[in-house]
Amino acid sequence: MLFEGIIGGCSIPPALAMPMQQLLLDVFTPPRPTLSNFLIGQNGQLVHELRELINMKGTSPFVYIYGPSGCGKSHLLRGVAGQLGVNVLEGGNRFVFRPTEQALVIDNIDRLTPYSQVQLFNAFNSSMAENKPGKIVLAGELPTIELKLRDDLRTRIEAGLCLRVQPLSDQEKHEALQATAQSRGLQLSEEVIEYALRYFQRDMGSLMAVMDGLDRFSLEQQKPVSVNLLRHWMKRRESLVIREYETRTV
Repeated sequence: MLFEGIIGGCSIPPALAMPMQQLLLDVFTPPRPTLSNFLIGQNGQLVHELRELINMKGTSPFVYIYGPSGCGKSHLLRGVAGQLGVNVLEGGNRFVFRPTEQALVIDNIDRLTPYSQVQLFNAFNSSMAENKPGKIVLAGELPTIELKLRDDLRTRIEAGLCLRVQPLSDQEKHEALQATAQSRGLQLSEEVIEYALRYFQRDMGSLMAVMDGLDRFSLEQQKPVSVNLLRHWMKRRESLVIREYETRTV
């Protein structure tokens, strides 16, 4: 992965490498996730079900999506939560269920504490008792059978829709980057795309954030996008990150 251990020619102690990488990710701020800007790939049916849930036409008011890190689960959850008018809760954080809530969206449910598992179980029971059940949308990396949760909670989750998020293939990422570039009037060479796929984080949120920054930098420099321009932009980003990191560690 890019910038692991050395940034801008400076050696970074291993213990500090992750904080530095996080700062780099802070620089690459992706657009606000929505269902409309999610790159669907092989997930057409999954996105359709989420839209139906939002419009109260879904097969079930309960949906659990799962898949490997970087496949787009958090993007989908934030897109759903935005349309439902709620925040995405983090599974590792304690939360309290309130019967008045009309929707509950939780990421990383494999990290739910025993207390939070009880709260989520209560949310399912409360929703099932209503004429207009509240919506519960969850995400995790594992299929339900592998989740280390209470058996009664797992049963509730399995009573709804359980859908796997299919990661984009490299070819689909390549096509998505090219299509997005064309919609912006950018000319991206094969060399630039291959460089981005090789040296940057490969989830589409990070790649789109890189493209967004490169687009602005190209306009600022009044130069076409090229690998050399990408490297120039990265050196500027590295300098900003190093200064920010030094400020935080003083």
